[in-house]
Amino acid sequence: MSTSTIPARPSERSTPANPRSRKRVGEPSLYARYVGAMLYFVGAALIAGAVVHYPIDPPVYTVICIVGALVFLLGTVVNEFVFAAERPTLRRAIALVTFSLLLSFGVGLLGGGIQHFEQFPERSAAMTPIGLLMSYAAFVAKDQEGRWRNLFSLFGAGVVLVAAVTWFGMSAVADSMESAGHDHGNPVTPADEAPAEHDDAPTGKQETPAEHESGSHGH
Repeated sequence: MSTSTIPARPSERSTPANPRSRKRVGEPSLYARYVGAMLYFVGAALIAGAVVHYPIDPPVYTVICIVGALVFLLGTVVNEFVFAAERPTLRRAIALVTFSLLLSFGVGLLGGGIQHFEQFPERSAAMTPIGLLMSYAAFVAKDQEGRWRNLFSLFGAGVVLVAAVTWFGMSAVADSMESAGHDHGNPVTPADEAPAEHDDAPTGKQETPAEHESGSHGH
């Protein structure tokens, strides 16, 4: 006896799901992820500029550095707390905030040192490798899957090697060049280029020959 199969209705046929149409419950939208990423990047950029320009105007760039750290921390709160599928515990929250600050300063030192090496060669030669090491250690401690053994892994040794080579290389280049200085907000005016007056220039009235002759007859 033959059995006949009833064809499935068009509405009952299985259709492949569109991966772009699937959205996990609680997953942040594209715009929300953009805001979270920009908070990270803007905060790190502000810190990078502040740590390099600090000697020029310490009060101003201290404020900029604090603002950058707060912006980066806000990005941490948005990405790790608001957008997270599970809320972290209090201990985890403290670790996130602490190591996010270290990560922001590490990224700032690294980026600022590379960007302003020509203006501050010796300072940048120290900032760049320190920022690299600080950012890696802070990221490992901040990440949920990070472990202390990751710091002493083969990859960690490679980061240390890159930092050492960077320090020696940038220091050698810094020794062979003079700092160009940073003239942000300090333009050279014509008055600065005017030659200084000589101290031995005559300041009094010169005596005429007639006055000299009359003076000599008076003695």
